[in-house]
Amino acid sequence: MTLRARLTDLADRIPLPAETLGGIVVGVVVQRWRPWPMPAVARPAGVLCSVVGVGLVAVAWRERGPGDLEHPVVLVTTGVHARTRNPIYVGFTLAHLGLAAATRNGWMLATCPLSAVLVHRYVPREERQLHELFGAEYDAYRARVPRYL
Repeated sequence: MTLRARLTDLADRIPLPAETLGGIVVGVVVQRWRPWPMPAVARPAGVLCSVVGVGLVAVAWRERGPGDLEHPVVLVTTGVHARTRNPIYVGFTLAHLGLAAATRNGWMLATCPLSAVLVHRYVPREERQLHELFGAEYDAYRARVPRYL
């Protein structure tokens, strides 16, 4: 299997939010039109942040349990889900920040807060659905684990 096929397969299984992808694409396009470089010292921190973000997404995806993201069968409260209720969103945001710093792209960095705010708009609806599915168990989880960090 080629690298491109593997990446496509991974993208099909772990969907990157359009808001995150849009922020990255806007940053790349605007950077080509009007460069806004970041200091070279940002690169190593960016690589580390990207690795941590992608790793967090991968671990959270593996731990998510049966069912799909839209229709969970069990409430996962262990592993990374014991530290944050939304580890996949946190991971995507870290990866976005890291990619911006690793590529020294100031515009991509500037799009990150907007992308995160746009992704956040789904969270209250998801929380209502989880409350409807899991009731008091979700309420107890929500009381002890922060939404993001």
